[in-house]
Amino acid sequence: MKKILTAAAVVLVGILIAAVLIPDSKTAPAFSLPDMNGKTVSHIDLQGRVTLINFWFPSCPGCVSEMPKVIKTAHDYKNKDFQVLAVAQPIDPIESVRQYIKDYGLPFTVMYDADKAVGQAFGTQVYPTSVLIGKKGEILKTYVGEPDFGKLYQEIDTALAQ
Repeated sequence: MKKILTAAAVVLVGILIAAVLIPDSKTAPAFSLPDMNGKTVSHIDLQGRVTLINFWFPSCPGCVSEMPKVIKTAHDYKNKDFQVLAVAQPIDPIESVRQYIKDYGLPFTVMYDADKAVGQAFGTQVYPTSVLIGKKGEILKTYVGEPDFGKLYQEIDTALAQ
């Protein structure tokens, strides 16, 4: 009887450890925001494409530092089932976001999260934060701060191959 209880305890501990260490793919939250041209973008637009959602704002030093690399990523994967969506947080006014887009020629869809609802739905608290989403709408990885772009490219390549 003692051996059975010990074995059961070991199995239970193993299951608990696995539950903590093996992340389960979570579906990206539902959202809907107009882009800077007034076209509505939603979670439905994620289906069938690998997506990097970048949460940022123009006066954020880390955001400004990583933005050329986000732009390069968008260019490098332009002809693949990949997209970048930028969600500007309302730390800066929308006019600053429009000016940043104009000054730097952002080659991807940019939205302004006026009430922070999308940022909150994705659990962002620090900026920049980027979320990599697979073709079925599942969250593959969240990067708080600037990601290691070499590793990000590997993650994108893996997701595109699926």
